[in-house]
Amino acid sequence: MNGNASAAASARKPHLRPILGNSASQRPAAMRQPSTEAVSPAAAAAAAAAAANKRPMHARVQYPGARPTGGFSVNYRLKQQQTAVVPQPAAASTEPSSAAVELITPPDSPENAASNKNPSPTPATANNHVDFNVKQPLVQIQPLRPDVHFKFDPAYDAISSLKQYCVVMGYPPPAYELYNASKSKLLHCKVRIGETIFTSYPEAHFDEATARQRTSEIAVERLQLLESRKQLSIQSDNEFLDGLYLELIKHPHGILSHKLPEWYQANVKRQVPNNWWTLINLSPKMRIESSVNTHIVFANADLPLGSPTVLQQSNAGPLAMPELQLPWADGQLDWSMYITHCDNTTHVWARLIDQSAQFEKLTEQLNAHMSRLQNRQPVQQQQLVEQQIYVVEVSENWNRVRVISLDVEQRQCSCHFVDFGDEVIFNYDMLYACPSKFLSLPAQAVCLSMYALDKFEEHPHALPVLTKELAGHSVVTRIITSEAQFLKAGGLAQGVLLPQREVPFAEENGCGQSLVRHACIVGTFYDTSTAEDIHLNDLVANQIIRNTPSPMLKLEQKPNHVLVSHVNDVGDLMVQLPNEDLKFVQRSIARIMSDSSEQHRVRYSDLLHDQLVCVCDEAGDGVKQWYRGMLTAKPKSPEEEVFDVYYVDDGRLRKTHISNIYRLEANNLALASYPAQALRVRLHDVPPIDNQMVGRLRGLLSPQTPVLLKVMEGANDKLPMVTIHARGQDSLYLCLNSAIRVEYEVQSTTRLEPFDDGGLHFSPSGQLIRRSSFSSTVSSQSSCSDQPSAAVGLASPPTTPSKAKGNSLLPILKEYEAIPALGAYFEVRVVLSVNPSHFAVQPYKCYNQFQRLMKELQVHCKSPSAQSVLPAQLSIGQPYAVADTDGLYHRVNIRKIYDEMIHVRYVDAGDDGVVRCNQLLHLTPEFRELPMMALPAQLHGIQLTGIEWTQENCARFRKLTLGQKFIGIVRRVDKLKDERRALSLELIDTSTPQDIKVHETLISEKHALPAP
Repeated sequence: MNGNASAAASARKPHLRPILGNSASQRPAAMRQPSTEAVSPAAAAAAAAAAANKRPMHARVQYPGARPTGGFSVNYRLKQQQTAVVPQPAAASTEPSSAAVELITPPDSPENAASNKNPSPTPATANNHVDFNVKQPLVQIQPLRPDVHFKFDPAYDAISSLKQYCVVMGYPPPAYELYNASKSKLLHCKVRIGETIFTSYPEAHFDEATARQRTSEIAVERLQLLESRKQLSIQSDNEFLDGLYLELIKHPHGILSHKLPEWYQANVKRQVPNNWWTLINLSPKMRIESSVNTHIVFANADLPLGSPTVLQQSNAGPLAMPELQLPWADGQLDWSMYITHCDNTTHVWARLIDQSAQFEKLTEQLNAHMSRLQNRQPVQQQQLVEQQIYVVEVSENWNRVRVISLDVEQRQCSCHFVDFGDEVIFNYDMLYACPSKFLSLPAQAVCLSMYALDKFEEHPHALPVLTKELAGHSVVTRIITSEAQFLKAGGLAQGVLLPQREVPFAEENGCGQSLVRHACIVGTFYDTSTAEDIHLNDLVANQIIRNTPSPMLKLEQKPNHVLVSHVNDVGDLMVQLPNEDLKFVQRSIARIMSDSSEQHRVRYSDLLHDQLVCVCDEAGDGVKQWYRGMLTAKPKSPEEEVFDVYYVDDGRLRKTHISNIYRLEANNLALASYPAQALRVRLHDVPPIDNQMVGRLRGLLSPQTPVLLKVMEGANDKLPMVTIHARGQDSLYLCLNSAIRVEYEVQSTTRLEPFDDGGLHFSPSGQLIRRSSFSSTVSSQSSCSDQPSAAVGLASPPTTPSKAKGNSLLPILKEYEAIPALGAYFEVRVVLSVNPSHFAVQPYKCYNQFQRLMKELQVHCKSPSAQSVLPAQLSIGQPYAVADTDGLYHRVNIRKIYDEMIHVRYVDAGDDGVVRCNQLLHLTPEFRELPMMALPAQLHGIQLTGIEWTQENCARFRKLTLGQKFIGIVRRVDKLKDERRALSLELIDTSTPQDIKVHETLISEKHALPAP
């Protein structure tokens, strides 16, 4: 097929192709650079012809007759009204009242599709709807600086002249933008001068320099014309229409609409009003005929000469605004829409392109009606009513607004632009009564929620992406919601107002029980202007993720207000920046896990590829705490149930049972892709920090303690070195670094060995570096979090003998952390059985490991290498070894010291005892790795409160349970007075053909009462 045939085929291409579905590609991240290769004349001609029927990849501009401020927020339009010179976004449309160039008509777009289908001239009068789907006439511009005159020097080239013009006028430097002409290698160019955009379209160029030069020449020509008009005065509406009518009578063949302002100013020597095109459409003295890509304006010869000028007014409409009729009846799932405004991913406002003609006509009539001062009826304070419709002027255009709420003290009201979706606050005196005839047309803005992006609703970095990728663009929306679902959700095109849901942090932003809008329609957006349909939902999600920055500390000793979330075993601090990113993560975790269910729990296959998971950490008081976590090692087998999990937002490292791990990436992409919020820092210029000092730091810097942090040096040993200033009791900042140095002077400590990060890597700012694989591993010494009770004890230690040198360097015993979730099975062995309210169990999966430790402990304690403990070496909270009455050695933990008598707890059996100092032996590091095996427990299913167990009851329970293996079901987790966790277990004996529940046996034998 030759070039002409190809161009003809392209011309016949339908303007809104059917979308490709979920396999549609995404918009390219970067535009292809122009090629310097030679292009044949035939290829260039074919490309130019094809360009006339395809939308170029540039910001969409307003089509003729469209409301000038269509794609922008009210805040932006107010800025245009209040400021003389304000740079517009790159995707800004050219406004008829503020642009000095012909508007680009995007080829092959939904807006001008109608005109391409009907190329024959169509007469139109002021009483009929004008075909706005063709090229708009040249728009008259009122210069922003009428008091400043600039004369272009022909000695300078066009690019230099534009730079000089911007300097004189106080504008930013000229901003050029290049884009490809359809799929060819030719280029279009546009340049922004102040608020005006000049373009080379439809001219296409082979290289960037030529495109810039030609666009600059066009801009200079138009600006020279503007400068020549500054001395012309502006006529009133009636004077302009009367004068234009007299001039058109002399030209029976009419005047092209885009040439009319220049022609009129050259003949009458007066400027045309800003709303000249609206006035012509509404005047009975004018007749407009439309042909391909233009309008022709004639004098209405049927009107007697000298008749008064009266603009056509529509009949009075109903007092209430009707509801917008959506195209459900047609069974059409793909709606052509124009995005007018974006609040977030669940509030995207758009207009139906097929129903835009009536709205454009109403807008013109409203502007013409309100342009007369006598038609403006200000609204008094006592007349303002919530949910009532009024009109307000923004950037010389009148808009219908609905009052959402009133602030009587400030004399302000929050208003919703019913045809665009914006919401902004206005003073009372800016609102005017809306004539009833302008209420006949329904509110045009439709509120939609982006399919599968509801979790991005409050994302702090979503709005700039939505504004760039959606606002001001024409799209095809695949409607996911059925008509029945739409009606069930409320059946309103603009959504329904529902009470604010109760979530954490709601009180911080003042939401409380305020009403929030919920869209009744869910859809997927597609850009069909390219060869391949672009799945905009996926594009927006990926762009939001890509544009979300990681938390960073301010360097060069600048103060950082941070929250201390954790102090690890070597005294490094994990800190958080208290910003919107952290609040979003906390809110999202609370919401996504409020409905956690069995199907959200991870399986072995999920752990192989999911980078982030959600972990349920059940506190002793029964409150579930949720955290984002990362597994530090890849699972080795499907039978593995306990994993080392790093909490990426607070810096802790804990062992977690698989029943407490939930899927995150499949349930909340926004949260799963958000950067880790915990930053790791190291104290600057401090002596070695031992276990005792770590405990004191944890007591002083409890979780979420606000401190002032300064980065003193660059990255050292992969971590920033910092000074920490915390508030003391007198509310004055105290330097922790100095306090630690003073403490070191009165204690003898030794330097810690290099700390094993467990395979976790950090950037110089303290940010965790995520890996694409699970190749890193964590040593068992550093895989457990710190024991809460030990931290409390060290924060306020009782008066005890000072510790011996080196004793503080040994790790303390950790609690067993991998407790299954509530309702999950937990295989246990009962090692202590006093009564149903007081017994202890061991995790049976650790039974072999515990037996091996006990054998090695007996050998060590009976060997000559075993060291006895001196009274000066005793320390509360430290583990030791001691022999029982049978000569069997056990691991114990010192609870209290009474002179020569020492209260100890057998950490693997669960009971307490009293020993002397000469009975204790030092516990070497290899015997400190296995966590404390005994877990306090209570029997579930029977009454425990107020029960005094008899000897017979205790004996029967002991006979049923001691040394036996059970399948336990975790029903509750309580906290004891010493901060230990006590499990409420349902014990099931599965050794017999029929399962036996211990609590049912006790009840049936009258040894216990059923739980109330």
